[in-house]
Amino acid sequence: MPGCSIVRELEAGHAVLRVAGVFDRASAFELRDRLDREPPGDVVLDFSHVREFADLGVATLAHGLTGCERRLRLLGLRQHQLRIFRYFGVDVERAAAGELAGARQDAARSR
Repeated sequence: MPGCSIVRELEAGHAVLRVAGVFDRASAFELRDRLDREPPGDVVLDFSHVREFADLGVATLAHGLTGCERRLRLLGLRQHQLRIFRYFGVDVERAAAGELAGARQDAARSR
């Protein structure tokens, strides 16, 4: 039985990968593969519906994202997961700033 599901959606011209369920090591490899197949451009990783994070899964994904040229926005992560990303050198502040900028742009478009 798979640990999580990953659904791809398009919003405002960029891909959103929504992750739900239990995020473990196998899920991290699947998500990394999906990211590698994404066309160039911004990608949102939405973890809002993950009910359980395995530290090894977060570390596996973080390791795969180090040195990533793609602009990512990370949603739905708790401080513990953000800290693991930071330990592996993923610029979570930049990802969070991109999240805020994107939210402001989306709000401006809807007016």
